[in-house]
Amino acid sequence: MVENGRISVRQFTVLVALYTVGTAILIIPSILAAKAMQDIWIAGLIGLGAGLVLVFFYWKIAERFQYMNLVEILEKCFGKWIGKAVAFSYFVFYLFILSTFVLRDIGDFMLTVMMVETPIEAIHIIFLAVVLYGVKLGLETFTRTTELFLPWIVILFVVLFITLLPQIEFTNILPVMENGIQPVLRSSLSFIVFPFLELVVFLMIIPYVNEPKKTKKAFLFGTALGGGLLILIATLSILVIGVNETARSIYPTYDLSKTINIREFFQRVEAFMALIWFITVFVKLVVLTYALCLGLASVFNVQDYKLLTLPIGLMLYVVSLVIFPSSTYLIEFTPIYDFYAVIWGLMPVFIWLVSLVRGKPV
Repeated sequence: MVENGRISVRQFTVLVALYTVGTAILIIPSILAAKAMQDIWIAGLIGLGAGLVLVFFYWKIAERFQYMNLVEILEKCFGKWIGKAVAFSYFVFYLFILSTFVLRDIGDFMLTVMMVETPIEAIHIIFLAVVLYGVKLGLETFTRTTELFLPWIVILFVVLFITLLPQIEFTNILPVMENGIQPVLRSSLSFIVFPFLELVVFLMIIPYVNEPKKTKKAFLFGTALGGGLLILIATLSILVIGVNETARSIYPTYDLSKTINIREFFQRVEAFMALIWFITVFVKLVVLTYALCLGLASVFNVQDYKLLTLPIGLMLYVVSLVIFPSSTYLIEFTPIYDFYAVIWGLMPVFIWLVSLVRGKPV
């Protein structure tokens, strides 16, 4: 399956940055604070550094295989049939499960804090319909859309940061390294798994950048930008609402935005934060669904990947409701998912080793 669309290096950078922020913007502060406590910013910086190394390695894989997409890389490395089998397993058992995670996150967030009496089925149908429409329009169209979103996200982030400045308590991040380095390292590992290991999906998109040889800088910059915003939000959560509240909250970033109150006039602006999250999670789910459709179309030699958008969308809808019966179940499953994600996210390491042994290709 050949994707005829092409995107610019700048568009690729924006896509990577918004995908990195994705669903992590709402929950990453509590994940980091649960282990690193007030050293959340140190854990974030360590995780971001490791994430950049990981992204560089993903790009080296793409470069080594002449900027093929992931399915073509696997077929080149393992042969046609084994390569297709590995690709099928990757898309079904990783990207599909990850997509259901993202979709379920949307429903649980809306039910928990905004539309508590709305059936989750209705939320999933509406959001998924928009996502499938974006995938149907193609890579170029939804990537251009992300460029339109970027200025609004930047403005909302700046407003959020400025309005929170009066409430910052720098004593909340003291003492530094009170419990030693181990909790910080464990927390940084969680940050590496989510979201940086998930960036492996861009091996399906790099070949369709109009200048693929220039994607290294774009990939690294987009990851650094998205990761930096997540660290900033996580640190703000600690500085404003404190360690304990951040660690206990399901959606600490949303709670953070509820604390904004400028002279009893500018307040209750948590909808701003929700808007940022809606945009970034939309981008993430569109990218995942696009890669899923394109990858499976390549595996089964379907000439037009868009034919698979509706069937895959229906399966995502059903599985997101069946596999995760409640938000509590989803939270309990997260540690298991971390181990699961490591296996699939580090698959390029195995590809690299096999290609070195077989001498394919350069």
